[in-house]
Amino acid sequence: MMRYVGVDGGATSTVALVSDGHSVLGRGTAGPSNHQVVGMAAAAEAVGAAVAAALASAAAGPDEVSGAVLGMAGADFPEDVAGLTAALAGPLGFSFQVVNDAEIALTAGRTGPGPMAVLVLAGTGTNVLARHEDGWTFHIGGLGYPLGDLGGGADLVKMALHQAFRADEGRGPATSLVHVIPAALGVKDFAQLAAALYFGKIDEWTLGLLAPLIFREAGQGDRVCQDLLVTMGTRLGESAGAAAARLLAHDPEGGSVEVVLAGSLWFGAHPLLRDAFHLALHRTTVRVWSHVTDVEPAVGALMAAVGGGARGDRLRDAFLAPDAEA
Repeated sequence: MMRYVGVDGGATSTVALVSDGHSVLGRGTAGPSNHQVVGMAAAAEAVGAAVAAALASAAAGPDEVSGAVLGMAGADFPEDVAGLTAALAGPLGFSFQVVNDAEIALTAGRTGPGPMAVLVLAGTGTNVLARHEDGWTFHIGGLGYPLGDLGGGADLVKMALHQAFRADEGRGPATSLVHVIPAALGVKDFAQLAAALYFGKIDEWTLGLLAPLIFREAGQGDRVCQDLLVTMGTRLGESAGAAAARLLAHDPEGGSVEVVLAGSLWFGAHPLLRDAFHLALHRTTVRVWSHVTDVEPAVGALMAAVGGGARGDRLRDAFLAPDAEA
């Protein structure tokens, strides 16, 4: 029996799916596997654990896997892909292809028939990928603030901490963050918080829990939090618009560009981030249409593993409506 494996390896968690090419048979999860965050050894361990769990739940073995695609956060350069491929060869025990996680998210999230699409990933980090059906691609971001990025949950939390410290010290505008951040992190005051951050006593995962609080406080009228969402949405919209413009220059007769929004930030409880995003996007180009996807990226990895095309689309449809096959 042929089995296919799709993996979404991110900075927060790792998800593996196993399929027979028609439906999803098994699922496994593990910790983060972005090697730029946790290191190559820990990344390989997480992927291996998630895949092993998925194969076990599908009652399958590594020798049955005939196709596998791993979408990995941090697979930004050929050197990253080569390093991950070498590190994962032992733990997995079958042939696989490593691609950037933006690739699988775009594959999973597309709904339109046109030849051009842009992915705007805003989860822990940010990534923007433009892709034409003829194989042409253009990549923006994924490499951090010094290289032009701003737009993921980690950036949003850093901006919020910056403003909260300034407000607490009287250097910046008042914000409710001075109350909610210490309470959320279990510290007494900002002096204690400063020491905890300086000595690395609060990990990135814990800091990530602050992102929903920023949306909540924005919804309760906090202007600082509202401005943070506007800033982030604007920067994401500028990146998406730039990517769409490159696609339109590549294929002026290709019609409109589908823009797929993926990642946890798009599901925030306040609409300002999305509003600012769409304003910046449409100021760059009007030949776009956008939508938020809730199809998990690991499905896109499975779609690629089975060969894409109509077969991949049918697999996604089966994943979204499992009862339809009964």
